[in-house]
This record gives sequence, C-alpha cells and structure tokens, in this order.
Amino acid sequence: MWILAFLIGLFSGIISGMVSVGGSIIVTSMLILISAIFQLKLGMKQIVTTTAFYTLFTTISGAVYFWLQKLVVNKIVVYFGIPAVMSSLISSLMANSFNDNVLQGIFAFFALLAAITIILPSSGKKLDAEGRFPYFTAISLSIIVGAVGGMIGVAAGFLYMPIFLRLFRLTVRQAVGTGMVVGGMLCVGTILGKLSWEYVRVDVIVPLGISGIIGALIGGKLTALISEKTLNFLMCLIIAAIAVQTIIVFLVNSLMVSLPIVMVATLVVSVVFVWLILTSFSRNLPHL
Repeated sequence: MWILAFLIGLFSGIISGMVSVGGSIIVTSMLILISAIFQLKLGMKQIVTTTAFYTLFTTISGAVYFWLQKLVVNKIVVYFGIPAVMSSLISSLMANSFNDNVLQGIFAFFALLAAITIILPSSGKKLDAEGRFPYFTAISLSIIVGAVGGMIGVAAGFLYMPIFLRLFRLTVRQAVGTGMVVGGMLCVGTILGKLSWEYVRVDVIVPLGISGIIGALIGGKLTALISEKTLNFLMCLIIAAIAVQTIIVFLVNSLMVSLPIVMVATLVVSVVFVWLILTSFSRNLPHL
C-alpha cells in the first residue's frame, strides 16, 4: 500500500502543481477505486481525511513557488480563503454522519459539474479594477465551495478554477497559484472536522504527502515550460477523464448498476466531453 500510495501521490502532485486541477480528485477517485478492487476497507470519510492532508501538503509546497513568481492574487486569497475555512469546518463535521454512498454521489456530481464548467471557454482577461471587485459574490461562492470541499475532501482545483477563470478573469497561471493558497486554507477546516483516529490513515497519508510535495514542486517548475493554451488544454483533458472515471466508480460501487448500462453511460459522457473540448479549442489546437 505504501508503494501504491507513493506513486498516486507523485502523479497527482505533478498534475496539481501544473494546473491546480486534478490532484485531489485523482487521489480521491483512485483511493475509492483501489479500495473497491483490493478490498482495502477505506471508508469515504477516511478517504476525505486522507485527501485533505495530501492537498494541504501539496498546496503549501506548490504555493511557495507561485507566491515567489507573484502569481497569487492576495485579495482573492483573503475573500475566498477565510470564509472557506469556516464553511469547510462546519460541513466536515456534518459529513461525519453521512453515508459513504451519499458522499460518493456528491463527489461524482461535482466532478461532472466542474468538468463541464471548466471546459467552457473563458476570456483570460485580468481581474477587474479595485473598485469593481465582487466582494459579496466572492464570499458567497467561497462559503458554498468550502462547504462542498469539507464534505468530499477536495480543495481548490476543480471547484475554484472555473470561478477564478470565468468570474475573476485570471490567467491560467494566476488561477493556479491563487488556487493553491486558497485550497490549503480550505483543507485546514476539513482536517479540523476529521481529527479522529477513526478517520486518519497514517499508512496512506504519509507516503501520499511525501510524494505529493515532490510532485507539486516538479509540476510547478513545468508550468514555466508550457504555454497558457497548452495548460488550459491539459486542464480540460484531465478534469474530463477524472469525471468519467468518477462516474463509473459511483455507478458500479455505490449504485450497483449493471455493466451494459455503465458502458453506455460512459460512452455517452465521453463523447460529450470530447465534443466540448474539440469545440472549445478548435481555433487554438493548431497552436498548442
């Protein structure tokens, strides 16, 4: 389990460091899948706690790099981070009484929603001027996203990136750096709500955390070598692939849906995602 967890953490850390999307989702979805295949008896609350610890480790290491590169928008950190800590703590405590299948369903739903949202094109313009900052919208969205993150253990990545790109018009690199910092803050609330040895799996958290830090540093350095268009394209591919895999696991593991139906659903969702990605990037693909 140590070796497997190390490899998952390394791969997820690199992806998270590159695009701030997919790291925590990969860990969550892979732990759900591995637990089902190898009968590891990892409950959803243990997976949520493990993912929160992993994300905290990787975001701290990755955030340092982006902060030094001046790619972190401080105002967004303040108005998203603080409300996220409080709402994630409350929802993390509430989720302790939820059934594992319910938590998996919530995770699958938001993975699908985020995939559709993030694939849609964004303008990539800079943040609005000082007097036009949407304070109320920022705080409200942060509370909602923090509550979701507190329940399913997923921090910034796939929940914050669509908001940062579409609402605040950040560049991809700004969104990645800011998402790293805000995600780490959200994880603090989630972890505080799960401080029980019943939910803490040290044998999984330690190798995930070590390899995740290494991977995040590698991924952060790779961003300097990759163009904005390519980063955006990779982000869409990653989140779409994870959403499909998450849906499959939920249908098979939680709802016990028959294999033919799962295959049809997988095919339909995959075709839709491919069409959305190709449509969104049709003008930019030759230049990637």
